[in-house]
Amino acid sequence: MAKRIFITGGGRRLGRTLSEHYLAQGWQVVAHYNTRSELEAHPNLTSVKADLSDVRDIEKLCNELQALGPFDAVIHNASCFVPDAAAADLPEHIAMHQNVHVTAPVMITEALKETWAEAACMISISDIYADIPNQRFAVYCAAKAGLQNWSLSMAQRLAGRVRVNVIQPGPVQFLPEHDEAYRQRVLSQSLIGEELGYGAIVSACDYLLSARAVTGTVMRVDGGRFVTNRYDQTFSS
Repeated sequence: MAKRIFITGGGRRLGRTLSEHYLAQGWQVVAHYNTRSELEAHPNLTSVKADLSDVRDIEKLCNELQALGPFDAVIHNASCFVPDAAAADLPEHIAMHQNVHVTAPVMITEALKETWAEAACMISISDIYADIPNQRFAVYCAAKAGLQNWSLSMAQRLAGRVRVNVIQPGPVQFLPEHDEAYRQRVLSQSLIGEELGYGAIVSACDYLLSARAVTGTVMRVDGGRFVTNRYDQTFSS
């Protein structure tokens, strides 16, 4: 029987790359998306829609997931990344980041407590900002730190049933709106000094899914940015 994986934010960018990778590996993939999915139809693909900033939508998603298990793996990948200065309503800004990064993973994991397959694995995609915060994205950083801390707690709570690990990405894949000057400045703060692509995160997920002795670990996939001189927090995005 094919293994089954659930990926939040699985329809675009990194999530899409992860979904396509595990489909190619023969997995059954349940891919969550918010507004749109860029995944092509596949016999092993189930797409589920939910706005993870809305607790009512999270509840509906949890009910759907209980009927789609058991799950061999879950990747909490969904994210929102909005600078504090762009927030029109501060309480909504805080709630959005907390719901997507903390409330949704907590509720989803609780909903799946009876639907884990044997030797299951859960991965949370955090950020190097969880440990070296950036004042321009203070609310985002706090939410990612919450996700990371909760995930390590889950490694304790689910010990013997589910291995739980965290990946901290760094500058692995730039977005189209990032100009050349921005890209070079970010890469200058990396030891490897090159754009690694989403494949770097895919490789890390593959390792963590197969590494039976690894749980409660935070893995940095950031080109060495964490250990370079602390970066300038004020340059524009």
